[in-house]
Amino acid sequence: MAEVRVIGTADEIELIARSLGAAPRIQRRRDGMMAGYFEKQAPKIICLDLGTTGPNPVEDEIVAIAIVDWAGNVVHEGKYGPSRKELWQAASEVNEFAPDNQIDLHSVFDDQEMIREIIWGADEVIVYNAPRVMKFLEHSDMAPGSRTRVTDTMYEYCRWLSEKNHDRNCLANIELTDAAEKMGYAWGNNPHGPVPNALACLAVQIWIEGQQNEEHYDF
Repeated sequence: MAEVRVIGTADEIELIARSLGAAPRIQRRRDGMMAGYFEKQAPKIICLDLGTTGPNPVEDEIVAIAIVDWAGNVVHEGKYGPSRKELWQAASEVNEFAPDNQIDLHSVFDDQEMIREIIWGADEVIVYNAPRVMKFLEHSDMAPGSRTRVTDTMYEYCRWLSEKNHDRNCLANIELTDAAEKMGYAWGNNPHGPVPNALACLAVQIWIEGQQNEEHYDF
């Protein structure tokens, strides 16, 4: 729970507080303005990344999930064994999940209820390349509900880059590694694991929002 302070007229403070479902405490300041205080539950925001055996959610399977919160704390990290796939060489070339390391692990569906609880309990879910990630989550019955906001950091980054360069051709797929390196993110020793990917995605999203705020207040 966070305390919010608003300065303005009594009517303005009341309007803002009521729109957020809160009841304000209003006090008069020395300069004659009014200050309103009210408590508001901070939105629950998570960022997640998947490791899969390939790009097709019907034929391929989830072999890893990492979820971090807005502060960068790891909420969930799991590696899983596929039930159908025995080989996924193409995917192994871009991530750390080789069949020899995964084949004897339990299924992602063993953690389905716990993962659902985390995702369904979030107000906002941040991912990189939402169409791909959401298809896998939907196929595994773990997708966010209709009231949850889904933010695609890849789209947000491409849109920011397009507006910055005045070039709509920038609206194309950009790898997470490229976006993260562009804003100076330090990957560490393992740039392709789900936890580093989730943290990098979160860092890019926070950076984008910071850029947008700077531009908004740049008079």
